[in-house]
Amino acid sequence: MVAWDRAAWGQLTVEEKRHAMQEVLNQLPACFEWLRLEKFERYGQSLETGVFLYKGSEYVFVPGDSVTLGRAEAHPHAPMSPLREAVIPPMLVQRHPIPAGWYEYAVEGLDPEEDGDILEAIEEFRQAPHTSYEYSQYFRLERDGGQIILYLFDDSETFEEWVESELPEEFSLPSEDEWEYLYSTGARTLFPWGEEIDESMRLRHVCGSGEANAEDPYSLELPNALGLCFPGDPYKKELVLTPDGITGKGGDGGCNLHGGLGVAAGYLPTATAFRDPYESELDWPELMDCLVYRRVIRL
Repeated sequence: MVAWDRAAWGQLTVEEKRHAMQEVLNQLPACFEWLRLEKFERYGQSLETGVFLYKGSEYVFVPGDSVTLGRAEAHPHAPMSPLREAVIPPMLVQRHPIPAGWYEYAVEGLDPEEDGDILEAIEEFRQAPHTSYEYSQYFRLERDGGQIILYLFDDSETFEEWVESELPEEFSLPSEDEWEYLYSTGARTLFPWGEEIDESMRLRHVCGSGEANAEDPYSLELPNALGLCFPGDPYKKELVLTPDGITGKGGDGGCNLHGGLGVAAGYLPTATAFRDPYESELDWPELMDCLVYRRVIRL
């Protein structure tokens, strides 16, 4: 398969793109299905690309690119990754991130003896007016109309243990360089939409939850020009690979917001190049609590 870069990809006809996507499909693990070509537009950029399906999750083809990443200047309250050049390979990227630490669990599967405390909490929650309830790093309850959704916290104690169950052999996580490119679509501004945060911004807490407002320029739950969605939530981080291991990008667990620095500084961790200076103080379960992740396949 030709390793298409973004400029060359943009010159292909519709039929040439469809043919290229069939070549991609032939390289992918079993269970991948070809869906369609779709054009995505956001923040002055656009891309028509291929959409695939794997076990209920959509993936998009992202052509390669040579890009400048990072920031040359320091920024108050938000350390940034350094200015650098990077070559991004073509890849298939999961469109929506998945919680790393929490997974949905059927209430019917609970054991009355071993899970009696959870069942008791569910009954109390059923009678309460709350929309959600969480017992830290154990279980969480969410109300969806008349239904109660149960989430349990992942019991892995290390990243390596988590990978064994959550990342099939053919898949990887994006590197920090790749994530910054996917998040910004190559834009050289502080945030994907520009340099500023408006005091009235309405960023959502979970990608895809609620109704996205197409007129809200700050809503990152809407697809960007590569067809990808991001939480845009300083309480969330997306898990990425680094030369030394892993890190979270796109948030700081809400530290700046909790620190009373106001909306502008509180949302600086959603900047493309942001690096959380306090992340090393967290162990894996603490980090996993605020993590989301997406799978990629480099082509």
